[in-house]
Amino acid sequence: MNARPKRDDAGFSLVELLISMTLFSVVLTIVGSVIVSALTAERTVREVTGSTTNGQLVVNVIEETVRNSTAISVTTAADGLSTFAAVRTTAGGAARCHAWFYDSTAQAIFEHTSVSAITRPTPGAVDTEWTILSNGVVPTTNAGGATLPVFAIRGTRGMTVSFAIDGESRPISLFITSVTGRAPIANASPQCF
Repeated sequence: MNARPKRDDAGFSLVELLISMTLFSVVLTIVGSVIVSALTAERTVREVTGSTTNGQLVVNVIEETVRNSTAISVTTAADGLSTFAAVRTTAGGAARCHAWFYDSTAQAIFEHTSVSAITRPTPGAVDTEWTILSNGVVPTTNAGGATLPVFAIRGTRGMTVSFAIDGESRPISLFITSVTGRAPIANASPQCF
């Protein structure tokens, strides 16, 4: 008798291997989609947090300064979107001029402070004397779809600030506030506007 030695075939069959690979790829796809979703959510949260922080900084700076103002002026540039706001303050006993400019070309709000009058810059050509407060700024629209100015006079001593911070694909943070000057009314020396 010619007996063949018995082989121990403890490996996987082709069917078992295909089933294993299919299960592994399903699990890998699920894990991959969870990771992609988590990264997307983290990026969105980071973007919203950054834009909210930038917008709050702009609003806080403007509110504090306008509250201490003695006079205020807001004008719109020739492009119809860029707006220039100037106030005169006497905080700390020294009179100063403060101005903000929304540049629709740069989609940014700039700030400038001086002891003399500040002239409105040209959209798209803001010089280095101005400090950028926030970029990615876009005007808001009302219920009828009309674009609202970023800065607007409210009454005789107040100003309304209305803008959104633009995200990668859409405006993501909306800021609308009104503030009124509380200091005694005056636009004496220096004449700020």
